[in-house]
Amino acid sequence: MHYLLISISYKNTDIAVREKLAFDAAAQLRILGALKESGNIDETALLVTCNRVELVMSVSELHLALSSGLDVLHDASGVDRSELEGRAHSYEDEGAARHLFSVASGLESVVVGEAQIAGQFKEAFRYAIERGYASKRLSALMNHAVRCASAVRNSTEVGKNPVSVSSAAVVQAKAIMGGSLEGETAIVVGSGEMSRLAILHLLGDRAKVIVVGRDLSKTQDFARELGGGVEADSFARLPQLINAHRLLFTATGAPHTVINAEMVESRDFERAWFDIAVPRDIGAIDEANIKIFAVDDLQDIVKTNMSLREDEASKAFRVVGEFVEDFFGWLSSLGAEPVIKALREKASEAAKIELDRAIKKGFIKDENAENARTLLHNAFKRFLHTPTVGLRLAMDKTGGKDALECISNLFDLEGK
Repeated sequence: MHYLLISISYKNTDIAVREKLAFDAAAQLRILGALKESGNIDETALLVTCNRVELVMSVSELHLALSSGLDVLHDASGVDRSELEGRAHSYEDEGAARHLFSVASGLESVVVGEAQIAGQFKEAFRYAIERGYASKRLSALMNHAVRCASAVRNSTEVGKNPVSVSSAAVVQAKAIMGGSLEGETAIVVGSGEMSRLAILHLLGDRAKVIVVGRDLSKTQDFARELGGGVEADSFARLPQLINAHRLLFTATGAPHTVINAEMVESRDFERAWFDIAVPRDIGAIDEANIKIFAVDDLQDIVKTNMSLREDEASKAFRVVGEFVEDFFGWLSSLGAEPVIKALREKASEAAKIELDRAIKKGFIKDENAENARTLLHNAFKRFLHTPTVGLRLAMDKTGGKDALECISNLFDLEGK
């Protein structure tokens, strides 16, 4: 069995492609079902965020499974099959584990060290496991990935004072507004985590915030949670608000645009709009005094702010490497157990045959048979102790599989 991972992210696709891959819950369920039905994939899980799609599989035949995975993603997204094949990164076995552990630890995110991805990762695997699409092999992989992410957080400072796309948007807004947001009013559309982070940064820079949502009651609750400086308003008033203020931040989970050209009126002041949603919230708008920034436009700011964390990121990747080695060492040790069991069974069978023969020929009396059986069992147990320990240790080293094969051939254990 092999691990196979197909990764499509901000690193190999632009936002236009990622919008088509922003699968909702129903689409994700269809994808998991189609992958299982392909016949080439034993277990599968799917992680979908605004910046990535990670398709994780346990497979017997790598080439067929890779082809099936790309076919299913093409059918679900409508992205050309050849484009998917050209853009997607695929990883096998140790490479798949290394990439997945890095993703779970936040090391592959736009914002290196961000904590949000760990929760999304666990939820994606839990979803697949509970519905029967993933089982023991992917559960083992997930458990090691979660442990790795925890170790990265605890042993490095890569996630300290995290930089987010939301904070990068506020940094850019501050630069456009002349270095200060004090006295400015920012419109924030949406009440998810990205919106929350943007609002917190805006408040930190002394801006006023009006948060807008489709459900006014929930939006008001959201505004109250964030404290003073945040007001709630209805979605119906969004056109008035975006034409009255200079700053706009959008981060909804809508599958389509929520702001379009018909809502925009010309103004004689400059406006900066930050669309940090995928799919994008803001449609095509041709207005000279409006600058629109999407997620990809903010990556340079994030990278600049992350430069001071390079040393910590190096430490984190070393932790990932250690966990990958530990995981495959553990998998290898599992491979020794069937051979050890078969070896003991063969010894037990040999002892039984000779004991029965000795009793039949009268060498051992019936009343002594049980004692003789115990003696033989203890003798073989003592004899097999050293090779058993040695075989387990060999599995942690290069050549462990050769040792297994050698033992199997010497004692003719293949049938067992």
